Amino acid sequence: MTSTLLLFGSPVSRSLSPAMQNAAFAALGIDCHYERREVNAEGLAAAVAELRADERILGANVTIPHKESVLALLDDLDPLAARIGAVNTITRQGARLKGWNTDVEGFLRALGESFPSHRRVAVIGAGGAARAVAAALQPTADQVWIVARNLEQAQRLCTDLGIERGGPVDLDHMQETLTKVDLVVNGTPADLPSAAWLRPDQRLFDLRSRRSAEGRAMLLYQGAAAFEIWTGRPAPVDVMRAALNHESVPA
Repeated sequence: MTSTLLLFGSPVSRSLSPAMQNAAFAALGIDCHYERREVNAEGLAAAVAELRADERILGANVTIPHKESVLALLDDLDPLAARIGAVNTITRQGARLKGWNTDVEGFLRALGESFPSHRRVAVIGAGGAARAVAAALQPTADQVWIVARNLEQAQRLCTDLGIERGGPVDLDHMQETLTKVDLVVNGTPADLPSAAWLRPDQRLFDLRSRRSAEGRAMLLYQGAAAFEIWTGRPAPVDVMRAALNHESVPA
């Protein structure tokens, strides 16, 4: 019986995850198929209920805009996901669902490849992806600013993660904040209007996998970590990377 893994989010039609995960399953001879599932906010509870009820579904990935809201629908959380307040991976254990966050590992591995030195960082956005990025940066960065349209959401992120060196910033003060940092992380699905403000010595890490090599690297490593949680087997990272790179080349 073929097992299934799902990707919940909106939009998901251009996600690179199916190509990467299905290549990994094929390489290891695992009878499993990974597929996208377009799920809006109103449909999330029903999608999670289907996951809980159908034993053929091994688990799921969760992406924008559900990484925070899905927590309330799960039975258990890995300690890291609980601390961050965001889930991007779900496993089923019988009828119980457990949430995990592999974005932290994915971001840290990708960051180490491209930007090993970073002391002052501005994270644009305050959603689930930004929460994982901020949690990954907090132990080593001197200062982390969270720049968001919703200042209350940014403040909540800083409070939840104990970020005191830096803090929340509204969009009106983004340009001023960016002058203080050596790394800018775009944790939103939108283009950064501020890219032209960056100095030559500043670096930009764009989490969007179709827009940047760094974003693809993060997708690769968080996907490999999720694969290992679902299967209990080492992920074939080179196979997954090749599938990602093939899908990322414009037609």
